[in-house]
Formats: sequence, C-alpha cells, structure tokens
Amino acid sequence: MKHNVVTAIVGILLVLCGFAFWETGYVEIILGLILVLYLISTGYGSYQIRANYFVKSIHRGKKKAVALTFDDGPDPENTPRILAILKEKGVKATFFVIGKKAEKYPELLHQMDREGHIIANHSYSHHYLIALFSTDRLRKDLKHCTEVILQTLGKSPAFFRPPFGVTNPRYRAVLKETKLQSIGWSLRSFDTRVKNKYQLIQNVISKLQKRDIILLHDNLSVTADALEDLIEHCRSKNIEIRPLPEIINKEPYETL
Repeated sequence: MKHNVVTAIVGILLVLCGFAFWETGYVEIILGLILVLYLISTGYGSYQIRANYFVKSIHRGKKKAVALTFDDGPDPENTPRILAILKEKGVKATFFVIGKKAEKYPELLHQMDREGHIIANHSYSHHYLIALFSTDRLRKDLKHCTEVILQTLGKSPAFFRPPFGVTNPRYRAVLKETKLQSIGWSLRSFDTRVKNKYQLIQNVISKLQKRDIILLHDNLSVTADALEDLIEHCRSKNIEIRPLPEIINKEPYETL
C-alpha cells in the first residue's frame, strides 16, 4: 500500500537529512518538517478513501454504466420508499447496511434480497470512533455485521464500505483476514449535507460519468425524494444503471 511506500521514503529521508544537516544547526527544523509532512499525508490518506493509502478500494466500474449504492440503512421510513422506486424503475442497487439496523429490521433485508438488490457490510456499530478501534474490536465489529446478514439471508457479503470512508492499517489487516473487498465511490452525492432534493440532483448530474459508483444514503428522506429524478436523468443521457457486481466484475457474496 501507499502508506508503506511513504513510510519507507520518510525513513530514508530522515536518515539522509540527519547526516546531511547534522552540523548545520538546522537538523531539528528539517527533520521536524519531514515529520509534519508525513503526518499530513497520513491524515489525508486516512480520510480520502479514493487515495488507496491504507486499503485498496474499488472506486469505479470497468463497464460503461453506473451503479447506485446506499449506505447507513435499513431505515423503516425511507428504505421502503427507495425500494419502491427502484422496483418501479427496474433498477438494482447495492445496500451497505449497518448490522445493528439490519438486526432490527430483517424484513427489509429480505425485501432487498427478494427484489434483486445486493446487501453488503457497512460495519455493525457504525460507531463515530470506529477508526480508533483496536484491530480485535474492529474485527469483531465487521464480523458481527457479516453474521447478521448471513443469519438473515443465508448469504455472506463479500463487499464492505468503511464508515465515513475512513481507513487505517487496522482495516487493511482485518479486511485481509475476513476476505472483504473494500468499495469506495467515484461520485459522492453529499445527500447528508444538502437542504433539498434539487441540490442533491444537481450534485449528481453535474458530475455524472459512465463507470461511476454513486454514493447515496437510504436513511434520508431527501434521497428518496430525489431518486426518481436521478434515475430518469441517467436514462435521458443514455447512461445505463447496472448492479455494482456487474460493473466491477466481482461476486457480491462468498461461496459457503
């Protein structure tokens, strides 16, 4: 991963600069600047999943179509609205579910699966400090979500999206162990920040390109309000909406 490369380069620079500037009186400043730049790059890599800094994620499709992905559900009010629109329009999506919500609303998981959608792992707790979890606690959290999906549907998800899009070395270790494929996005709708559906629609259509993986949230009413218009815009531009597994050529579930 890029983090290992950057760490190795920084280590070499620290040694070389330490020798080069040892007797100049500037060694502490130079070494301090190198460390600050290292911390900045590490922070950027943690919060920018598309940088693939710690974890190699899939952010775009390989086929000339787009995929709709929804995070943070299932939600008892807005997920059914979204499912109804998807069914009416004949569109299949991928839902990155929070385990504790999936446990509470298993009937919505059954509906998603029955209607041909993909269910993926978005952690069990979606804790706001999950990026600070120990490796063991993170492993248990992700496995717990997988177990909820498996017990509900008899399917073990192969896709995972890190909560908040934040990654670190512990994620890399846990994903390797659990054989989960990290899925990012190429187009963020910012539906968590918009004030109305028109802002959301503009956020998407102004940047939409073939091969995009679009990030949405099925726990938000504004997303449900905008979804039909988003689908129709794609069709008006002859941009096909296909299931995520099809455009990235990956199987969505582990073989049991």
